[in-house]
Amino acid sequence: MNNQSENLMVLDLEALASNLDYTKHLAGPEKRVIASIKANAYGHDIRLVANVLQEKEVDMLATGNIEDARTLRNDGVETPLLLFAYATPENTIDAAKEGFISTIPNLASAISLNAITSVPIPVYLKIDCGLGRLGEPLNTAKDFVTKVYQLKNLKVEGIYTHVPFPDVASSPWAQDKLNQFDAFIQALESDGYSIPVTQAMGSCCVLAGLRDKSSAICIGHALYGLSPFSSQQAPTFQKLRPVVHSVSSTLIHIGHHEKGSDIAVRGLYGTAGAHVVGVLPLGAAMGMRPPADNKEMFVLVKGKKCRVMAVSLEHISIDLDGIENVAIGDRATIIGQDGDDSLSVDELAQAWQVTPLQALMSISGKFSVRSM
Repeated sequence: MNNQSENLMVLDLEALASNLDYTKHLAGPEKRVIASIKANAYGHDIRLVANVLQEKEVDMLATGNIEDARTLRNDGVETPLLLFAYATPENTIDAAKEGFISTIPNLASAISLNAITSVPIPVYLKIDCGLGRLGEPLNTAKDFVTKVYQLKNLKVEGIYTHVPFPDVASSPWAQDKLNQFDAFIQALESDGYSIPVTQAMGSCCVLAGLRDKSSAICIGHALYGLSPFSSQQAPTFQKLRPVVHSVSSTLIHIGHHEKGSDIAVRGLYGTAGAHVVGVLPLGAAMGMRPPADNKEMFVLVKGKKCRVMAVSLEHISIDLDGIENVAIGDRATIIGQDGDDSLSVDELAQAWQVTPLQALMSISGKFSVRSM
């Protein structure tokens, strides 16, 4: 990674632990916790996050691919690991041999897996309660589960679904979906099926104060202090703390451009007066992007907001006019506090016209990461 020493993300792992405790408190002490660490722990750092969650004794970690699971095992993480995403039957067998549990989203996958293994493979079954992504639709799910249980080489250790919704006003819809899933599980149990783990509620359900009869919750957004809602927020969200403490870079160049200079920033710029322009070793290659039309983006230098003038492949140009005693090597804060001012991931997301999670995913894995 170029310029690794100049570009840094700092995580507040105490905030991670606090968010976990608060979310568990909202859900109730009887609930098991499956912690979602997919996509590099929602753009944070899967290794640092997983170690904290293991210390906090979550019941299971869930990630999107076997490579992440292998990384965590090699790092000494012993917490049970669930693989969310669909994998080939061959990969599922490899996962089982390495002690991971895969997700089966449909009967064809279950039959294929059963046909090529000679020993029982632990699996979770995914049910679609309305997201329309992976999983057997709820209206045919009972037949799906019945047929999977007849496959001698599959051992069902859990059944789960996902019930996301965009704002608190949609809570009644979500509660109805939770009730439907509860009824589905109850019908299976009445028929004699034993299901060790059931799960339907995620961050949005927990923060909205919904309730269900499943044995577990699966939380992602809330762990990281990110809102799972795109519009109306739940009041409980205010108790969460962002896990990203800061994202910063280093000034590597300062240019003094005299009056009359032509600076190519969205056309000719700078002819009206002298300008001081700073350069940061960030750019599109580091996941950065220019602000959307009619939006402005800022960084903090010496505790003052500096407008981003341009984003290129490997650099950002910023306006240093009026910043006193600035020098090469000074820090520039993209997210975080500097002096009396601060910039949040929400502000970065607004400048880019994306969600805070999408903003973090853009820069995920591009910065050196350490904890406070």
